[in-house]
Amino acid sequence: MNDYTKILPTGKNNAIPSKRLAYMMGFRTVRQLQEDIARCRADGQVICSSAQGGYYLPKNKDEIREFIAVTEARAANTFAALKSARRALQEYDGQGRLDDLM
Repeated sequence: MNDYTKILPTGKNNAIPSKRLAYMMGFRTVRQLQEDIARCRADGQVICSSAQGGYYLPKNKDEIREFIAVTEARAANTFAALKSARRALQEYDGQGRLDDLM
């Protein structure tokens, strides 16, 4: 796990694109970078990301608030997708039980 507070620039306008950061950090793929950043975030590092795929440290409260809002919206969309998939699975499972009885 890396300490991104020593690597990343401050401010959304200075965000480093994912591919470039992955290369700088020695990762073979952007996915590896994302996994490492997820671990660092879970460990308490505040690492913001932009819609354009760049990473940065927040320069102020507004950038933190914006990151929270965007991340919450993404999470809400993910949970909505899970809800509909679970509903479909329950319907499918219910139908499967009826088929077993016939």
